[in-house]
Amino acid sequence: MSTPAQKLQSDRLSFPGLLPREILVLKAWLKLHESEYDRFDYNVRLGKGTDPGPTFPDDVRRMAILNTQKRVDAVAWKSDQPTLIEVKDRAGFSAVGQIVGYDALWRAQYPTSPAPKLLMVCNRFTEDILPVLQRNGIALAIVEVDFGILRR
Repeated sequence: MSTPAQKLQSDRLSFPGLLPREILVLKAWLKLHESEYDRFDYNVRLGKGTDPGPTFPDDVRRMAILNTQKRVDAVAWKSDQPTLIEVKDRAGFSAVGQIVGYDALWRAQYPTSPAPKLLMVCNRFTEDILPVLQRNGIALAIVEVDFGILRR
C-alpha cells in the first residue's frame, strides 16, 4: 500500500513546495488554464532569507538563507506579465497574507518587472476571505478536484 506522497512522487518533483492535495488542485487548474500562459516557474524564492552569520560555514549560511526565503507556489507568465499563484486546498486568511507578502517581495526584488497579478487557486475557501481578496486585487479560481488518488 502506498502513501499519498508516494503516489504523487513525480508530481512532487515538479511542484516541490506543494502538499499532495495542493498538487491535485494545481493540476486541475492547469488542465483548464495552462494554455492561457506562455510558461510557468514553480517554487520561486523571494526575499532575503535569514543569514545565521559569519560564524557559520558558507555552505551552511547559503542553505539557511535558501531554506528561509519565501516561496511562491507558481509564477505564470504571459509575455513579460507575471501572475503570482498561491495554491491551497482550502483558502483562508493565512493564504491571503502569503500572496500579499509575495506581491511586496516580488516588487522589491524585481522593480522593473510589471506589477504582478495575484491569483488564489483552491478547491474550497472560507467565505470571509472574499472581501479581503477583492480589496487586495487577488483573483480567485475555484477548481473541482477528485482526491480519490489519495485514499489508502
